[in-house]
Amino acid sequence: MITVSFVFVLFLLITACSSKDWSYRYEGKSENWIVVADIIPDSENGARFIGKIDHLSEEKVKLIQYEATMTNTSHLEGKIENPIFNHGYIILFQDLPNTESIKKEFKNGVNEEEIKQFFGEYPVYKITWIDEQGEEHSETIQLKFVEPT
Repeated sequence: MITVSFVFVLFLLITACSSKDWSYRYEGKSENWIVVADIIPDSENGARFIGKIDHLSEEKVKLIQYEATMTNTSHLEGKIENPIFNHGYIILFQDLPNTESIKKEFKNGVNEEEIKQFFGEYPVYKITWIDEQGEEHSETIQLKFVEPT
C-alpha cells in the first residue's frame, strides 16, 4: 500500500511539474548580429518573452535602436546607448502575454506546435545602429524557431 501511494504521489508531482517545464527559443543571425527571443514560463503571467542581442564584431557601437515584432499584436521598440557586449547577449526587452486567456494558456503549459502557432511568421527584429564613426546601419533579421534539444 505504501508503494502504491508513493508511486501515485510521484506521478502527481511529475505531472504537475511537467506542465511548467518548458522553454522555447527563436533565433536569427546576420553578418553583424545574433538575436534571440526566449519564451520561458512565468508563474504569475504564464510566460515571459525575452529579446536579446549580441554583436558579432569588436567594433564599438554608440547606439542601437530596435523594433521587435513578436506577434501580429505585439510590437516592441527601444534604444540602448553605448551598449557593452562583454559577456555575450544583452537584453533588449521583456514582454508578457497581453490577454488573460493567453496568460492562462501559457500557465497550463504549451507545446512546440502551440508556440509555432502563437508566433506564426514572427518574430522579426529591425535593428538600426550607429557605429564608432557615427555611420548609421540598418537591417531586418527574421527569427526562426530553434528545435529544443
